[in-house]
Order: sequence, then C-alpha cells, then structure tokens
Amino acid sequence: MLARAARAGMTLIEIMVVIAIMAVVLGVSIISMSGVLGLQQTGATKELAQTYRFLANEAALKNVTFRIAYNLDERSYKIEVAAPDALVFTEPEKREEYEELMAEKMSDLQGLENFEDMNLSDEELELLEGSRRFEGMDDAALNTEVTLPRGSYFAWIYTPQYSEAVEPQFDFNDPDFDPDQEELEEPTIVYSYIFSNGHVEHTLVRIAAMDDPADGLTIEVEPLSGRVEMHDGDFGVEDSMSWLPDEGPDLDI
Repeated sequence: MLARAARAGMTLIEIMVVIAIMAVVLGVSIISMSGVLGLQQTGATKELAQTYRFLANEAALKNVTFRIAYNLDERSYKIEVAAPDALVFTEPEKREEYEELMAEKMSDLQGLENFEDMNLSDEELELLEGSRRFEGMDDAALNTEVTLPRGSYFAWIYTPQYSEAVEPQFDFNDPDFDPDQEELEEPTIVYSYIFSNGHVEHTLVRIAAMDDPADGLTIEVEPLSGRVEMHDGDFGVEDSMSWLPDEGPDLDI
C-alpha cells in the first residue's frame, strides 16, 4: 500500500523536469509573439511606403494634390485629395487661421441658395465651393483610415512645415498608459503633401514599438523625386540632412 502511494506522487527530479519544459514552452511563446509583432510593424511600415509611391504616380496621372493626414495620438492616418492648385501652407498656424476663416464664411453662407448672393471675390467663391479644399477619397479602397498594429505608434513625424519633428501628446511608452482613460481637446494632426506634378514633400515618419522606442523603422520620402527609403535604427532629421554642406561656397566677387 505504501509502495503504491509512493509511485502515485512525483519525485523532485520529475518536478524540476516539468518546470524546465514549461519554461522552454513559455520562452518560445514569448519569442513567437515578439516576432509576430515585429512582422506586423514592418508590414505597416512597408504599406505606408508603398502608399507614398502610389500617390505620387496617381497625383501626376490625375492632376490632383494628395495629403496624408496623420493622427499621432490615435496611431492612424488617412488620405485626402484636393484640386491641383490646393493651398499648402508653410506654417501650421497659418493653415489653422485659414481653416477658421473658411469655417466662419461657410457658416455665414448657410441658408443661401448660392454663393453669388454674397459679395465675394472670384477666389473666395472658388475656395468656398470646395474646389481647393481637401476632402475624403471617392475610391473606397483609399477612403479608409489606417491604424497601426497593436504595440506600434508614430514616435514622431517631420516635414518642412514644422520647425522640428512633431511627437504625439500621449506617452505610449508608459507601461501604465491607457488610451481609454485619456482625453484630448484636439489630437495631434500632421500633414504630408503629394503634389499634382508628382513631387512629394520631404517627409520622415518614425514607427516604433511601444515597449522599446529604439526598436522601429523610419520612412524617408525624398523631396521632389518622391523616392522612399526605409531606415533601421533611430534615423532622425539630422541624418536625412547629412548631405547638406555646413557652409556655402566661398565666392570671390
């Protein structure tokens, strides 16, 4: 009876073997999940790079201006389109002032049968009729807001409109961060333009992992040519400008 009870239990060696097997299985699972998240992040970066290439061709072919509107705090972006002569501002503050002015004028026009009933210039009429305003795409395939995969976020985005790289307001690297418990009056929106001649605004987009900001990829969209490159590591704005000389040529005049 005692011998049967002893055989029914587990020896210390058997327990250690079971624990070792569980540790190996858990380790493999963690590595596999990390690999999946890394593949998703890489896939999202490649998809965004391909979007720039596609829009550069479409802009020249259809004679329109595109812009990609990045919502840094919601980790998403969407494509908007406008006429080829769409207004593009060199400073975000001027764009905001213009949009507020246009919103006020549109509010004044509500209830009127047509814009001609107001004393507006031809340029104002054209603006208010929407020919230069950016709006959503008619193409259902492009009229979808794209959200980055879980565990990834826009660490920062740079274009010449902004004096420096723009970062999200949310601290996605905080382990206690919960987006459902955070509220913002206005999310951080950054625009990147693709012009009707096929030229693209110089843009840098950094997509990083929430658990490790150093783990990520940077998309660089070269000005004019629209060529897109992907950089590993913490490639920054200064790195993209490294080809510029520190000083101009010394001209003897």
